[in-house]
Amino acid sequence: MGTYNDWTDLFPLFSGFINDNIAIHEGEEDDMQSTVSSVVPPASPQPTPVFGMFSLQSDATPQDSLDATFFESTAFPADSTDSAYPTDIVLLSSDSVYFYVHRSVLQVASNHAFQLTTPPASDISRDHMTAVSESSMVLNIVLHTIYGRSCLGYSPSFEDLSAAVCALGDNGISPKEYISSATPLGIHILTYAPHRALDIYILAARYCLNDLAITASCHLLSCDLSSITDEMAVNMGPVYLRRLLTLHTERLDSLKRILMPPPHPHPATSTCKFGDQSKVVRAWILATAYLIWASRVDLSADDIRSVITPMEEQLQCPLCREILRSRQNTLVVQWASIKGTI
Repeated sequence: MGTYNDWTDLFPLFSGFINDNIAIHEGEEDDMQSTVSSVVPPASPQPTPVFGMFSLQSDATPQDSLDATFFESTAFPADSTDSAYPTDIVLLSSDSVYFYVHRSVLQVASNHAFQLTTPPASDISRDHMTAVSESSMVLNIVLHTIYGRSCLGYSPSFEDLSAAVCALGDNGISPKEYISSATPLGIHILTYAPHRALDIYILAARYCLNDLAITASCHLLSCDLSSITDEMAVNMGPVYLRRLLTLHTERLDSLKRILMPPPHPHPATSTCKFGDQSKVVRAWILATAYLIWASRVDLSADDIRSVITPMEEQLQCPLCREILRSRQNTLVVQWASIKGTI
């Protein structure tokens, strides 16, 4: 078995490791980008338009036709055949797009949705128009959600999805009733989780969307908690802020706990006595100190192996190498079993 004269013999090993580890993490960034691209569905090169332009006059001059044009939703047009019942209300978005929908469907979501009023009995068969404050894209997402449809084909941005969730709440519609990790809108929001995890977590916390918060939290293990501003903390609320802090502190405490036991010594041999094996324990303590000092709650199995494997290669005793490898494998399994979400 190789021996170390004193602690300083081990530092060249770790200085080399630190330089190598930096290169490893730079490579991990490329791997992460590859992972993100495999999780997030690529945007359609030609997203479905939210609205189309129509003319009210068929034999008018070009200028008259331009003056008489209007914009109508492609998903909720006046001549929709998606339902056996005719539409009976028109919603006009803030950018002047018409959406033809069913009052009964909206009122199932909320009696106060879009400030709808019951029309006079004499006008019950006519479409009634209500102007709303939402843009056509946001209103399109809201209506798709209420009708239980997916809006993925329109390729909305995360900002539009977030605004739609807020619009549901503002219109007296409970986001919890329509958004989860299994609903179209929830699934769509979570496609942004790899690179908008904190924004999703704050949004989910605001409306108590626990499924989305749990999924987003696994992407927040690498989040620097000091980067959370006061405004973010207020929007997140005390409950979900505490859960995120607890996730980080408990994982660090668990890491310290599972690192504590050193490798068990093997029976003494003629070439490797118990005194020689104390060097393995001292090397393990040094590795433990490095991993704890790094304080990374998103520590991966490869990170652990990149610290311990170089030590194993320095040992000449086969039994010492075996006990170190066994202790490393146990550590990796234990770390993988530590809860990684709120």
